[in-house]
Amino acid sequence: MKVTQKNVRVFHIEIEDEKAFLEYFRKNSLLLKEFFLLIEGEITKNIAFILEQSGVCYKDINHCSIRFGGIKKELPSLEESQTKEVKEEIALVQEPKQTRKLKLFDRPIRSGEEIHESVPVVIFGRVNSGAKVFCEESMSIYGIIDGLVQCDGEYIVLNGISPRGHLIFNGEIVERNHIKENVLQKIVMREGLLEIKEIV
Repeated sequence: MKVTQKNVRVFHIEIEDEKAFLEYFRKNSLLLKEFFLLIEGEITKNIAFILEQSGVCYKDINHCSIRFGGIKKELPSLEESQTKEVKEEIALVQEPKQTRKLKLFDRPIRSGEEIHESVPVVIFGRVNSGAKVFCEESMSIYGIIDGLVQCDGEYIVLNGISPRGHLIFNGEIVERNHIKENVLQKIVMREGLLEIKEIV
């Protein structure tokens, strides 16, 4: 027997309406196939059929014993004062951040190439179709995104997304129709909503 540990990228999806979910899934199925789907809400027969047919890996959050950070499952609530004390204790224990480095790619990211970085990334070229870039910090991409980019940092600066390109920013799929072509734009997350601004 051989046992290996793997890191899995998870997409948490809350289903409120079957029709809306099916439309969303059909539109983003190529992108979602790259992730493990943790689904909250009713998985109807139609939804289960579509998920099975597409070959994605998924699990109903209510039938999952793994504890996922940042996802609220039905847990006993703490009193507000206790929660506040815990937050204050955590804040005292955290160490100051060290100076972050920067990873620079002065070239296009080629098809089939997969990049995983835990430092800020700057790409002076396009992200080709079939390329995947995953970054835990902020990113700047000065070419067109034609592959898959996932950024979990404070911001991402980009120049456009092609019809084949996909962008996930802090867990949210960024729709292509919100991004202008060949115009530098900065995306940030404010109060849980994406904010997109042109850089002048």
